[in-house]
Amino acid sequence: MSNAPHLLIADVAQVLLWANGAARCVRRTPDAVLAPGQLTVVVGHLQAGEPLDHAARREAEEEAGVHINADQQEFYGIVHHHEPDDGMNRITAVFVAQAWSGEPHNAEPNRHEGLFWVPIENPPSDCHPHTIAIFRMLTHGPSYRALNWPAAGGTW
Repeated sequence: MSNAPHLLIADVAQVLLWANGAARCVRRTPDAVLAPGQLTVVVGHLQAGEPLDHAARREAEEEAGVHINADQQEFYGIVHHHEPDDGMNRITAVFVAQAWSGEPHNAEPNRHEGLFWVPIENPPSDCHPHTIAIFRMLTHGPSYRALNWPAAGGTW
């Protein structure tokens, strides 16, 4: 058996981006398993056999109550997040939509305290680091971002 870290292509993020440079985020409840009390973009797990773009649109509907058509959605990039504590590597496919139908609302009040518009150029300190990395990718590129990996030849 190898000691290599596990690689899990498991997550999708659907950024609901407003023309003024703000993104719709959810605030996780204080008892949430992931990112308790923090602001995150709409993000969720990929279900078995589900295409990435479908999963991101499904998450937007489940978490924010909005419907996104395939032609309103753009693939933006990949975030590869290494968890040093458990050796798990998560890959998140990031999608962006600037149009949708329905009014965004907290569609999962048992998991989120509410929805908030967050400026992607200057996110507040209570944004989850994964969300900040997605915002940085949106504003500065590249379309691939590696998080928590040991720096090789300097820092980014």
